[in-house]
Amino acid sequence: MPQSKRLEWSVRAEQEYLKALSFIAADGGARNATLVMQRVERAEAVLASQPDIGTPGRRAGTREYPIARTSHTLIYRLTPDRIQILRFLHQRLHYR
Repeated sequence: MPQSKRLEWSVRAEQEYLKALSFIAADGGARNATLVMQRVERAEAVLASQPDIGTPGRRAGTREYPIARTSHTLIYRLTPDRIQILRFLHQRLHYR
């Protein structure tokens, strides 16, 4: 079985994630924010073990992985030894 790759969040992606969690907690309560955190953690585990699972991204060299049961997508890039999460985006955002 292939070894899992290490995940690395960019500063921008981490800021987007924290901002989204803050909004979710304010709008829907701490329980909903916790559920999103758990789903993101599951998505991280899937990506670490199956890095090619996402679809080719809209930008060259990237991949996109929608997080199950959320409205968010991880935009990431693969390197030989790690997965770099570049963005944490709401799916309604017109990302190019």
